[in-house]
Amino acid sequence: MRADRSIFYSSQLQEEKYQLEQPGCQVQEIVSSVALKKEFSKESLATQVLETSLNRIYDTNQVLYTVEQQIKTKYDSKNSEHEQHLMDLWNRMKPDTPLQTRISKQWVDIGFQGSDPATDFRGMGMQGLLDLLYFVKKYPTYAHSVLQHASHPTNWYPYAIVGINITKFCYQALESRKLQMYLFQYGANVDMFQEFYCYLFNQFNQFWITHEPSLTVMDFESKFIEFKQQVEKDLLLETITLLE
Repeated sequence: MRADRSIFYSSQLQEEKYQLEQPGCQVQEIVSSVALKKEFSKESLATQVLETSLNRIYDTNQVLYTVEQQIKTKYDSKNSEHEQHLMDLWNRMKPDTPLQTRISKQWVDIGFQGSDPATDFRGMGMQGLLDLLYFVKKYPTYAHSVLQHASHPTNWYPYAIVGINITKFCYQALESRKLQMYLFQYGANVDMFQEFYCYLFNQFNQFWITHEPSLTVMDFESKFIEFKQQVEKDLLLETITLLE
C-alpha cells in the first residue's frame, strides 16, 4: 500500500501514475522508470517489491476501467444481450413465477420501481444489472433469502433498487481506492469487485432486519448512509470477508 500511495501522491511520478491507468500499459517499463528515479538497483529487494506493488496497482486500475465501461453502457431494450440478462435475472429470482409480459408490474415484486426495469439502470448502467445477476447466480440461497426479507409486509425495501445503490457504493469505494487493500488481499479482478457487492448486499440485509427499532422504507436514505459509514470503517480495519 505504501508503493500505491507513493505513486498516487508523488509529483515526481505523475507520468507513471498516468501510465498505470491505461489499458495495456507495460508495467515492467514503469518499474524501471520508478526504480531509476528512486535510485533502486535493478536486482534489489526494493525493486522486486516495487514490481509486485505496481502490478497490483495496474490490476486494480483495470478493474476500475472495466467497471466504468459497464456503468457507461446504458441498458438498451433493443439489445438482445441486455434483454437476455434481464430475463435471466427474473427467472433466477422468481423461478416458479413466469413473467407474463416484458413490460409488467411483476417487476415490482423483485424491487424495481415500475413496469420497465430499464429505467432503473440509468444511473449505474449495465453494471447495476450485472451485479444483481452475479449475486443470484453465485449465491442463489443468499439472494432468495434477501429478497424474502425485502418483501416483508411492513419492513420491506425495494430489493433491486437497493442492489443498484450498492453497486454505486461499491464503485465509489473502488474509485476512491478504499477498496484497494481488499482487492490486494482477495484478487484484483472484476469477480472480486462483485464478491464485495454480494457481501455488502447480504450485510445490508442483516443490518436492516436486525435493526432496533424496526425500519421502514422511509428510513432507507439515512440508514443507508449509516451502513456505508460502517463499511468504510470495516475496509480500514480489513475485516471485510467473502460470502461462503
